[in-house]
Amino acid sequence: MSHPPARSAAAGPEAPTGTAASTGAPAPAPAGGAGAPGGSADPGPLAVRLGAFLRGSFPLPLSLVFAGVWAVGATGLFAAADARVGHWRPGWGTVGAVLTVLVDLLLLRAADDLRDLPYDRRHNPSRPLARGAVLPRDLYLLSGAGAAFLLLLNSGNRAALLLIAAQLVYTVLLVGAELRLGWPRGDAVVTGVLLSSPVQVLLNLYLYAVFLHDTGLDGDSLARAGRHALPLLVVIMLAATHHELARKVVREPGAHERTYVRVFGLRTTVALALGFAAASAAASLAVLRPWTGGPAGWGWLAVLPVALAALAARRFSRTGAARWPVGAVVGYLPAVFVCHLLIGLAGTS
Repeated sequence: MSHPPARSAAAGPEAPTGTAASTGAPAPAPAGGAGAPGGSADPGPLAVRLGAFLRGSFPLPLSLVFAGVWAVGATGLFAAADARVGHWRPGWGTVGAVLTVLVDLLLLRAADDLRDLPYDRRHNPSRPLARGAVLPRDLYLLSGAGAAFLLLLNSGNRAALLLIAAQLVYTVLLVGAELRLGWPRGDAVVTGVLLSSPVQVLLNLYLYAVFLHDTGLDGDSLARAGRHALPLLVVIMLAATHHELARKVVREPGAHERTYVRVFGLRTTVALALGFAAASAAASLAVLRPWTGGPAGWGWLAVLPVALAALAARRFSRTGAARWPVGAVVGYLPAVFVCHLLIGLAGTS
């Protein structure tokens, strides 16, 4: 899920697909350029090196906003869709969820930078890891410390703990497969995003487990909880798929550009992007049933992000722009989550 755009939203041919990108994790567009990586001989102490990584790969203020919107907005959707919830407001459990999402996205960004290091040294030499401003061992240390923090933070909720642990283990296996086996290939964009999608599924299931715990509904059987969660996951994953497609819509791909346009063609990619945005809104409406009136009527807000996607498609087509409008890439997923936050607050007031 990107905001600001995840690596490839606006920036030239350097556009790897990875776990962080597939979740929309914020990262600045690289300032591409030719030349050697040119790492610094002395990148400084650990704190300085990690600071360079944050500034160059994970802008903290924007990442915090996105993590907050995601965690609170998804929880608002869960609350609005569950008739057992009479009154819902974000609480301390939601604060913990926001912090978990933020740290998790940071670890996913570190994983992606490690996976993409050979590619970045050639095509994105200005990125912190590629230029030597931060070292691979620093990111491994950060990942270990961050994983321990997440497990400790969620130790009071068994279901949430198991889900976040499963996501961390899956990410390690995914990164290990690419680093050790070279699979999947970096240019296999469809395979890459399919393999990365469980990362987001598990993170959204984690948020659902936190919601159930905070509302006292975690006594449900696994089957009953799954029936409640499945359509809500569909809403979020369809929206995320729109984002993943739209951020890589480019009219004329560069020589090394990794884009779905190479796989599906330009018109089909644009049509698929719009279709997934519309399908996400339709799934939300099917769950929330706003036509029944009353507080459920706020569910019509779920249609607004589709308008953003449609306007972006119209602008892209009519202006002959090289890429999907950056503002729409940046704004779509936050719009989805903010709308569902408002639906949840209004529907359970």
